[in-house]
Amino acid sequence: MPTSLQGIAKKAQSQKQYRFRNLYGMLNEELLTESWREIKKRAAYGVDQISARDYEQPLEDNIRDLGERLKQKRDRAKLVKRHYIPKGNGQLRPLGIPAVEDKLLQVAVTRLLEAIYEQDFLRCSYGYRPNKGALDAVDWLTVKLQFGRYNFVVEADIQGFFDNLDQDELVEMLSRRIGDRQLLRLIKKWLKAGVLDTDGKVIHLQSRKSKHDLLSPECWTRMAR
Repeated sequence: MPTSLQGIAKKAQSQKQYRFRNLYGMLNEELLTESWREIKKRAAYGVDQISARDYEQPLEDNIRDLGERLKQKRDRAKLVKRHYIPKGNGQLRPLGIPAVEDKLLQVAVTRLLEAIYEQDFLRCSYGYRPNKGALDAVDWLTVKLQFGRYNFVVEADIQGFFDNLDQDELVEMLSRRIGDRQLLRLIKKWLKAGVLDTDGKVIHLQSRKSKHDLLSPECWTRMAR
């Protein structure tokens, strides 16, 4: 973790009520270049049809241009290309594929958010965390069930969890620790960006108040990774 992110992590751990400012200014060429390493180079391209391999041919120039647009607040979120993948129950799950440059910027923002919120997670939390995953949880359960005092497992799932997240409440939750309006505005751009469906129609997502209103899975995916 870069020194700048280490400083954020230490402050987040020692001052649980601290609201971070000037985070937007940390989206510089250095952080963007480091974040590029996490981009899957063979991933499908977005609506602009620019692949990761295409983008990295003049990588330094592209990142420099992105950094300048961020400074001047001229960056615009592109449409997200929708793709459907089959689910186990015979239904289809919508998957959002952002443009590679949007994905790069989202990874950089994710690293800022992880530096803050990782300090609040418990060791037993495995979902959507860096260097942790479902396989780690299975390994831990295997040991505990074999050698511990446990002899049963309770599985619970929230049906349609990502489909029922409230965008307004999500942003309000972020604002409790983040006092940087520019960074919050950037996240809102991704939440409100249009979706290019497979039939060529553009769907514009709306912010809703009800807990039961929809937040598209691709929006959450773009914020998480």
